[in-house]
Amino acid sequence: MSFSQLMPSFLLILFCTNALAGVPTIDAPLPLLAITERGELTLTDDEFSFIPWSSEAGLGKVHVIQYFGATVEHKDTFKPFTDLLQSSFEPGAINVTTVLNMDAAMWGTTGFVMSELKKNKRMLPLAVMVVDDNGSGVIAWDLGKAGTGLIVLDDKGIVKYFSRQALSEAEMASTVELMRVNIKR
Repeated sequence: MSFSQLMPSFLLILFCTNALAGVPTIDAPLPLLAITERGELTLTDDEFSFIPWSSEAGLGKVHVIQYFGATVEHKDTFKPFTDLLQSSFEPGAINVTTVLNMDAAMWGTTGFVMSELKKNKRMLPLAVMVVDDNGSGVIAWDLGKAGTGLIVLDDKGIVKYFSRQALSEAEMASTVELMRVNIKR
């Protein structure tokens, strides 16, 4: 088969791949991400378990979703911003969800990653921590090669801010202000 014969098939595959991905778009609803394998880590009576999680779970409050791979390289990508959130908002004023892409973990590190996640859940029992075994979020939200994303939603699930990389100090400050405006309305 020649290249010209393959081109229509290639274009169809490219179109379908992009149609399945839903880049978070400002002032539009966040494309749905539902994680049924593992999902949200819960801690009840000193026992860990998982329940299905959906990106619609945070409706009703301003919601920050940070998505990154279970790698040393990505674990602190959004930490300066989430640290700023802790000092900028009263507990319970906003929802913050961490979604960890286990598909990005190096072979053989899953046990270590899960141990760290459980340790963090014990320290922060109200934190929402989600395990995405298959990297579904990378595809659903078109997070690119790095597979990282920070999404700020209003109380109705409308995207107000989206970044695939760490935020500068100016971006952090303006995003916190944006969140305050959305909390007050």
